[in-house]
Amino acid sequence: MTALLLQACSEQVVEVKEKPPLVVQLTEVKATNVNEVYEFPALVSAVKDVDVKFEVSGRLIEEQLVEGSVVKKGEVLAKIDPAPFRRKVEESRTRHQDAARSLRRIKEVHAKNVASQRELDDAQSLFTLTKIALEDAEQDLSYCTIRAPFDAVIGTRLIENNSYVRAGDTVANIQDRSELYFSFEVPERVMTANAGNRQIKATASVIGHEQQIFDIHYVEHETTPDPVAQTYKITFAIDGEVTELFYPGSRATVKITNNDQVQEALLVPLNALTGSKDKGFYVWLFDADTSTVNKASVDITAIKGEYAIIASGLTSGNKVVSAAVQQMREALKVKEYQADF
Repeated sequence: MTALLLQACSEQVVEVKEKPPLVVQLTEVKATNVNEVYEFPALVSAVKDVDVKFEVSGRLIEEQLVEGSVVKKGEVLAKIDPAPFRRKVEESRTRHQDAARSLRRIKEVHAKNVASQRELDDAQSLFTLTKIALEDAEQDLSYCTIRAPFDAVIGTRLIENNSYVRAGDTVANIQDRSELYFSFEVPERVMTANAGNRQIKATASVIGHEQQIFDIHYVEHETTPDPVAQTYKITFAIDGEVTELFYPGSRATVKITNNDQVQEALLVPLNALTGSKDKGFYVWLFDADTSTVNKASVDITAIKGEYAIIASGLTSGNKVVSAAVQQMREALKVKEYQADF
C-alpha cells in the first residue's frame, strides 16, 4: 500500500500560475525647444515726471490744475498777477526810449565834433543797458504764465488760488504718460551672458492684474552697475494706448524670453524621478521588447515647471514610468496603461 501511494504522489503535476504584468502609466520622452526665461520685479514710471515752478514771485490768480486731468501742450496751467510786471515793462521801455533818443542826439553832435567820444560811449552804454533791462522785464512778464510743456496728466497740485508763490516753489507735478516705463535691476551675470542680444521677447503684468499680459519694448540700460548690488538698471516701455489701465508707481513683473538661440532639450515629468541631488537621480525605463522596467541614471540640468530637463541618460522616444514609481523594481513585468475613451 505504501508503495502504491508514493507512486501516485510522484505522478501528480503541480501548476504554478504566473502573476499578470503590473499596469503602469508611461510617458514618452520627447525633444522640446526650450528658451531661457528670466523674470524680474519692476516698477512702473512715466516717461517724464516734471515739477512745475514759477520763475518769478507773485500772487496766484488762476490755476487749471485738477489732479488726474489731461492737459495739452501749450495749455495754461497757472498764472500769477501780471500787473506789477507790466508796470516794470513800461518803466523799462520808457528808459530805453529815452536812451535811444539821447544816443541819436549825441551821434549827431559828435559827427559835428561838438560831443566828445566819451559822451558818445556813455550814451551807447546807457542804450545797451536799458535794452537789456527792457528784455529782462518782458521776460519776467512772460514768466507770469505757466503753460504745459507737453501733453501731460496732472499728478499733484501743491498750491491754491490767491496764495502767494515764491520763485522756485513747486506749483504742481505733471507726467508724460505717452508711454509707461518698466524699470528693473538685472544681475551682472545675466547682463554679461546676454550682452548685445536684442533677439528677445519681453512681456509685463501688473501686480493684482496678472491675467493681463502686455508686450513691452526695450528703451535703454545702464552700463555702470550698482556698486553694492552689482546690478544694472534696464528700462522697457509699453505703448500709450493701454497706459490708462494702470499708473506710475505700480508694481509689475517682467518676463524676458531669450530667442537668440533655440535650445532643444529632453523633458520628463518630475513624478518620474527617483533619488536625490546628493546620490543622483534615476528613472524607470520601459523595455518594449521584454515588457519590463529597469533603472536608468539621468543627469538633470534644470527644472521647468512640472518637468525636469535631462542632459544625459535618455534619448528621444524612450518611455519612462511616470506614476507610482515606488512600486517598481528591476526586471518587473509591466503593461502600459491605456485610457478608455
